[in-house]
Amino acid sequence: MPALSPGSAPPGFLRLLVVFHESDALGAGRSVLHALDPLLSYGWTVSGWFPGDGPLLQESAGSMSIQAYRTKPMRYSVRGWRSDPNVVARLRDTPGYLRTFRQMLLRARPHVVHANTLRTLPEAMVARTLGLPVVVHVHELPPPGAKRTLALRAASMTADVLVVVSEAVARVVRAHAGGTPVLVAYNGIPASPRGRGTSTSPTVGTIGTVCHTKGTDIFLEAAALAHQRCPELRFEHIGQSGLDDDVEFERRVSTLAGTTELRDVVSLLGSRPALEGLDRWEIFVLPSRQDAFPLASLEAMAAGVPVIATGVGGLPEQIEHLESGVLVEPESPRALADWIVRLHKDRDLRERLATAAASRVQDRFTVDRQGAVLHKAYLAALNLRHGPPPVRRRMLEVV
Repeated sequence: MPALSPGSAPPGFLRLLVVFHESDALGAGRSVLHALDPLLSYGWTVSGWFPGDGPLLQESAGSMSIQAYRTKPMRYSVRGWRSDPNVVARLRDTPGYLRTFRQMLLRARPHVVHANTLRTLPEAMVARTLGLPVVVHVHELPPPGAKRTLALRAASMTADVLVVVSEAVARVVRAHAGGTPVLVAYNGIPASPRGRGTSTSPTVGTIGTVCHTKGTDIFLEAAALAHQRCPELRFEHIGQSGLDDDVEFERRVSTLAGTTELRDVVSLLGSRPALEGLDRWEIFVLPSRQDAFPLASLEAMAAGVPVIATGVGGLPEQIEHLESGVLVEPESPRALADWIVRLHKDRDLRERLATAAASRVQDRFTVDRQGAVLHKAYLAALNLRHGPPPVRRRMLEVV
């Protein structure tokens, strides 16, 4: 049986089970936690299934009626399957994991199952065998290829409704969705009464896991170029390493950070709350090679930190170039460094971009808006699964 713990959320008349793909408090999981208060106000009682114990489990405890977890043996790459304990052990443990999840479904009796990311498709398929309405929430923007095609086709066959985090993701998903409805629910940022300090250090920061997709190496290369022109600048990275099991890339990052140019000006801080950096940083940069709709850039915008980001994925939906931030071409440390230097030297521009960015988040990317779309998706899934034919036809027209 899974480890179970009761939460303290008030009971609602509709039961929702959220299936998380990670136990760490990273973007995809945290974005759904942000929407729990609006969902509770709509009458949902929320339970959670986690692939192991971890910070996300602790962070969500007060908003959930039931929490359950069991270590997930499945991985989604050859490298992941080969990681410890080994392929044989992972294959051996997979049926037991899925049986345990099925027992959780029978215990929680949800009206709707929310499968959070494509990595929870195995659990979503188990829920589908029980006849439960399923919403698959796509936070990813996977690269083109057979793996993406198979995953999205499987998601469209499993889900009653597909939710995506940006129009960039929607364009990709709709090409494979067939008749399955696709709704866009932008990630929201909770309103915060905290104000940003009036004095900041000449520090440039970024937030994200240490990985190729997030462009950690590009951040370091840009830091070296910017520091040559502005020796007073310092650079910080917040985010975990080791999550992708990409030893070669992490070795490259360590080598870059340890060079003569950077060893005294770059700090790799590891996992810690975003506000520890955002309260101090002069500039936030996000050098992603691809990003569906990152939470870190929204948090920086909401905190009043001017943002420089690559114009990939859903980032142009967050940032209007030179209106609420700066967009640069991907894979270009020099372009990133040029804008770091320009913003560092132009306080008026920094303040104008930061003010506009905070206003944009308050207007467009709120948890109330996110919660309203998720609520609509859940009701649509319920009606498409259990409603009479006229209601199902009407739902397809509405969503």
